[in-house]
Amino acid sequence: MLYLRRFRTMGRMLGLAFPLVVLLLFFSALPAEAHAILLRSDPGKDAVLSTPPTRVSMWFSEDLNPTSSTAEVVNATNTRVDAKDAQVTANDPREMIVSLPANLPPGVYVVVWRTQSADDGHVLRGSVRFSVAAADGTVPQVTGKVAPGTGILGGTSNTASGQLDTTSFISFLMITLVDLCVVFWVGAQLWHNFVLQLNDTEDVELRAADQRAAARFEHGFALPVLLLLLVANIGVLIGQGLDISNGDWGQALAPTTFQDLLFHSRFGSFWILRLGVVVIALVLAAFTNVVRERPRAMDSILSWLNLLLSLALLTAVTLSGHAAAVSGNLQTFAILGDWLHLLAASLWVGGMLYLSLIYLPGLRRSALSERAYVLLSTLGRFSPLALVGVVIMAISGPFNAVVHMDSFAQLLTTAYGRSLSIKVLLVVALLVTSAIHVLVYRPRLKKVAAQYDRAVDQTEASADDEEKRPLASAPEVKQLERAVERQSRRLTKVLHWEPVLGVAVLVCTGLMNVFAGSLLPAVSQPTSQPTATVKPYHGTFPTKDHQFTINLTVSPNRFGTNVFTVSVLDSKGKPDTNVGVSVYTSMLDMDMGTDSVNLQPDGKGHFSAQGDLNMGGHWQLRVEIRTPEDTLHSGTVDITTPF
Repeated sequence: MLYLRRFRTMGRMLGLAFPLVVLLLFFSALPAEAHAILLRSDPGKDAVLSTPPTRVSMWFSEDLNPTSSTAEVVNATNTRVDAKDAQVTANDPREMIVSLPANLPPGVYVVVWRTQSADDGHVLRGSVRFSVAAADGTVPQVTGKVAPGTGILGGTSNTASGQLDTTSFISFLMITLVDLCVVFWVGAQLWHNFVLQLNDTEDVELRAADQRAAARFEHGFALPVLLLLLVANIGVLIGQGLDISNGDWGQALAPTTFQDLLFHSRFGSFWILRLGVVVIALVLAAFTNVVRERPRAMDSILSWLNLLLSLALLTAVTLSGHAAAVSGNLQTFAILGDWLHLLAASLWVGGMLYLSLIYLPGLRRSALSERAYVLLSTLGRFSPLALVGVVIMAISGPFNAVVHMDSFAQLLTTAYGRSLSIKVLLVVALLVTSAIHVLVYRPRLKKVAAQYDRAVDQTEASADDEEKRPLASAPEVKQLERAVERQSRRLTKVLHWEPVLGVAVLVCTGLMNVFAGSLLPAVSQPTSQPTATVKPYHGTFPTKDHQFTINLTVSPNRFGTNVFTVSVLDSKGKPDTNVGVSVYTSMLDMDMGTDSVNLQPDGKGHFSAQGDLNMGGHWQLRVEIRTPEDTLHSGTVDITTPF
């Protein structure tokens, strides 16, 4: 009956969270993509124009922060040529325009853009290349050593190559501190409501241990944790300012930068909500430190208020995070999945942190038998809470991975994917460690503690009746006492290691947040000059139905415009030129859509055309062959393109 009451109480309390989430989702579930990426532009990428354009228009996958999103246009010598009036249009928050001077001379031009999502605040950079042809139809070639667009608007972020520079490290540190403080503080509130308040026993030692734990958190941890959370929350905003200003501290700390970040995006609104919740929690924590002698009814009210604040904090953090920028149909599920994942971390990891840092230190002064009894009883009350966290994490974790990633290859080819892979391994290690303490060490301690209690009772009864030797000299009791102490020490050691693994999981989560802006591969930074390692790609592979063999060449196989050349061999190994050939390019490291290149016969048994690989990294090329009977045959190959 006791466990039944516990689960009913837990269900009622956790049920309070879902109406809050649904209410906020109702007002915030707007269509979005996984960050503000470029969908199309005018002029289009690699366009060759006979008439100079008067402006560039770009359309992105989600609403932009108009004060932090911009663009510049440079020529082949990396000289800026636009009118310096880049802006997000008033009637479409997903469109950005920039004016160009009249009679733009023939040449190659690069539009470098930087966007900040209005949903999750992430910053993304990219470029579009187009050319203006001369009167005779020719296009001047780029002859400079520095590629056009290099170093404009901060260039390529180090997070794209899986590296942490000063700016990205600050963001990573602040995000990780926010997650750690949120998980610990929310986990403490869940402990107070679902573990400590479910103690129905009249055992004096058990109640004293619970009271010591509650007082230890209120007077020694609540205020410092919330203050650190407040500082880290502000640090997240500073990190975004540094990202936008390319590491310029003066500009990042300027009041206008904070104003732009806070009042021109939904991220800013939910950041303010996060700040408000933390400030209210700080006021309540200060009150509990000042007014230590309180009626029991007031303690119950404070516990309820802190629980509601913790649920509101989880919601605000989720709505200002990565899930807020997922595509429209999945956005509600992504936000709910992230919220549940954060709740699971609070139940499991936050609960273990509370057990290790708050509860266990209070048992050191207890007698051995009482310590074992209190520890076993408390773990029995905490286990249902941890089990709920494990189940929720097991369900929400894979869903979040599917939502934010496009292929299993990204687990190895991207910094985000590698961080996720390490996180999964750490979670498995955490599960194994938890299983050891639940299935091995705890039953052993329970068994030997019961034997010790029986031996003590028998020895005391024998001493009372026959005035035999005192308890301390009974060999059997001494041996059992040492066994209880040894098993308690083993169990306690495991309980201290579990939260360490949990913290490592949160560190991986922080890395995923930093590297999730574009899911770029962890490759070295692009250089301003082509290196000797850049070689054309040559490959031979069959179609899926093995009716044709494809010889593919991509030259020069680097960032920018490339020539795709294909020769087709039939099932007998003879060239077949009576077909149509197209190449479809898809970036594996981030969702950029799929582009097509229609190849033309060159009269020599080959099909070729120019196409664009607009960033270095891992690409999938699908070669599609259309026969005169209008049947399609396709084969795919993955290539790595240097910068």
